[in-house]
Amino acid sequence: MIRGSIAVLALALTATACGYTVQSTSGTEYLAKYPDQRAGATTARTDASIVQAASVEPNLQFPGRFGLARIINGQLSAIPDAEMALWADLARRNQGMGSFHSVSPLVAELTAQTVGLKPRTGASTTGQTVEKIRLGAARQHLDAVLIYEVGANSTRNATPFALADLTIIGGAFLPTRQIKAEGRATALFVDVRNGYPYGTAHGAADLSTLYGSWGAGRAEATARNLAIKAVVEDLMPNVNAMMVTLRRTSGPTTGRVEPSG
Repeated sequence: MIRGSIAVLALALTATACGYTVQSTSGTEYLAKYPDQRAGATTARTDASIVQAASVEPNLQFPGRFGLARIINGQLSAIPDAEMALWADLARRNQGMGSFHSVSPLVAELTAQTVGLKPRTGASTTGQTVEKIRLGAARQHLDAVLIYEVGANSTRNATPFALADLTIIGGAFLPTRQIKAEGRATALFVDVRNGYPYGTAHGAADLSTLYGSWGAGRAEATARNLAIKAVVEDLMPNVNAMMVTLRRTSGPTTGRVEPSG
């Protein structure tokens, strides 16, 4: 039903080094450049999937009714008060854009069950989570939703691991051996109804600077929350710039993807 979700989420991982990108290209114009029948064309099955993926049009309008959705460990999560305060500040500074609403994990789950959404074989956990987010956002009558995901990695192990397990780094923060750890956040602003990716943003934070949080005897949950908040704080200016650019360029199709920032 929402087959483009995984591909759309993957786009978020390609955000440029300058912090954010925006998109306003037309699917109709894109497909018009390639005739349906031509010598050496790929199989009909492949062509059909490409057409399905490309057949979306931008329909972003301001002011709008927008959603916020937070992914941790591949699952939709409630937004903690500290992070919600950051988003509320962004909304106050951009009141002309419209209203912002948290996508409820409970509403998303119940809606997925109501419409009979079933896990697809081989589908990633995050991809299925994005489907639930769009369904929940649709049930809340949101126009577009900003989905953001937070993770981390370290120099000792290049494989990303969840911030929920970040305290394993804490054991390595010893006076004689400190492992560099970086937290990363990626955001995707996507149309709820057709999955059009309006923009991406990303942020990063050096979590090694939080050494004192682990070494001061604080609860592990507090240390994790500080790490996540640091990453989201770095993400925020890029999300703001992305939204401002989208508002300025929304309307007639511009026919290009604009890396900015």
